[in-house]
Amino acid sequence: MTPPSPSPPWRRDSSLLLMAVTGIAFATAGLLLARPHLVAIATPLLLGVTWSAWNRPDGPVHVTTSSTTTTLRSDELDTTLTITAPPGATIARVLVASPGTARTETMVHIDRTRDLRVTTPSVRTGTRELFTTDLIATSTHGGWHNGIHHVQPEHVLVLPAAHRTTALPVSEHLRGLTGEHRSRRLGDGSELRDIAPYNPGDPLRRIDWRVTARRSPDADHLYVRRTYASAEACVVLAVDSRDDVGPEIATWGSFGAVRPDQQTSLDIAREAAATIARAVIDAGDRVGLEDLGRLHTPVPLAGGKRHLQRIYHALALSQPHGAPRIRERAPQVPHGALVYLFSTFLDDSSVTIAHQWHAHGHRVIVIDTLPTEDFWGLSEREHLAWRLTEIARQDRLTALISNGITVLRWTDPTTRAALQATARERRPRR
Repeated sequence: MTPPSPSPPWRRDSSLLLMAVTGIAFATAGLLLARPHLVAIATPLLLGVTWSAWNRPDGPVHVTTSSTTTTLRSDELDTTLTITAPPGATIARVLVASPGTARTETMVHIDRTRDLRVTTPSVRTGTRELFTTDLIATSTHGGWHNGIHHVQPEHVLVLPAAHRTTALPVSEHLRGLTGEHRSRRLGDGSELRDIAPYNPGDPLRRIDWRVTARRSPDADHLYVRRTYASAEACVVLAVDSRDDVGPEIATWGSFGAVRPDQQTSLDIAREAAATIARAVIDAGDRVGLEDLGRLHTPVPLAGGKRHLQRIYHALALSQPHGAPRIRERAPQVPHGALVYLFSTFLDDSSVTIAHQWHAHGHRVIVIDTLPTEDFWGLSEREHLAWRLTEIARQDRLTALISNGITVLRWTDPTTRAALQATARERRPRR
């Protein structure tokens, strides 16, 4: 919530001075020329000036905005504008503007306090700037105004919305001593491996008395149930936040602003990573986050609902910082982790990192986050430049596929079905 803005002093409007000068002129002319009708015209003007001066508003006008600092992505952003005015000031002219949308101007009536809900369409995520507000309050009968109130915009952190999905691919190398997946080694678990004679050191609770009674009626030998150990899968989400491009190619390179009702590549990457993180957490596995655009400590592997909120918050804070950096070495990933790489692949950096992870034995799934291209406003030369860029990008994706790396495009409606099919095809070996 923003603090109340300082209130300018009440000032006399030019209309009040014009009424006073006109009234005095008509009254003087009527008295000097003995024209009663001129005095009759001057009377309401002078009475209006006197009434306006007598009922001059006395007191400050406060303008505050109230909005949440963190919100989940939806189809619009909103805030509440609260106007508090003294007696005698009941009219306000409000001008509201937000990035990417046209300015909106309106006249409102104020009864001491007035709350206005201001909304704007937006499907963007990350740190978003809200509304810039300019307001002028006037007296009820005119003649006095309070100057221009300028309210600086607030900033809100918009978290990505995670969609519910079912099965996802997991790593072939499971970790830990607990989890939802069955490993290939003996240990505590729920899935039966075999029945074996009792050996010293076997837990007594694993004795199968029915098998013992059937195989050894005299109870000379005891038999125990041996199970596969349960384990968990580890997933690392690698988000390439070095660039953030919209669907309109004409806006690339900071040549124009992306409309708030259009998702950029980084918005798509945040949404895809949040969806996969939610599915991993719901399956009882652990997930971590690596931001390729920043050299900082990654979000470590963990599980649970609180860790999922931490992932959402870190995704919302990811954004480009200056010119895209070229990373020669891939970040270290825990052994056996499955890596999801989210990138637009407009350069070779993310491709090099994917090849390095794959060479180290990690299973890598590449998610192409480039929005569906919009060629509106492109000149012939710019269109040819895009064709060359797209050819180079497709060559990079083809090189990934030829190396055995799964490549999917998130904006493709068949992507989630492809992930589920991949999960059925490649499960941890038993």
